[in-house]
Amino acid sequence: MADMNGQDPRVLVNQHREFQKRAEMVQQQMSMVQISMEDCNRALNTIEELGNVSEGAEMMFPIGSGSFVYANVSHIDKVVVDVGAGISVERPIAAAKEILQRRRERLTTAFENMNNNLLQLTQQMQAIESFLSRQQAQGQHPQGRPGSQ
Repeated sequence: MADMNGQDPRVLVNQHREFQKRAEMVQQQMSMVQISMEDCNRALNTIEELGNVSEGAEMMFPIGSGSFVYANVSHIDKVVVDVGAGISVERPIAAAKEILQRRRERLTTAFENMNNNLLQLTQQMQAIESFLSRQQAQGQHPQGRPGSQ
């Protein structure tokens, strides 16, 4: 962080609080992306397992809330895939896997970017905390320390 000498400690405390709020938002977004990545991986694994199933086989399929329904698999060569904006299309297995793999790559990149953003925010908060601790040790008592809301 830039040189903090001469800055009002109250301003730094407010900056710290703002960085903390932004970090919490980034963490929430990361959790949502992580869930989407897991969902994508589950779909890819399921498609892979379809290669071990014969047409007409009876399987259990999830319907939500930990509930399943028995169904016979009538087509093992095609999958209906969400392509965005609430639109789903039927695609051959290879094309469906490609769509899901690209989605997983985009999600991974987004997750890494958010993680880098979180790291920067954490470093900025630590710099403020360190500066305020040094100021307090030198006898300058800042008004309200970070975390002492």
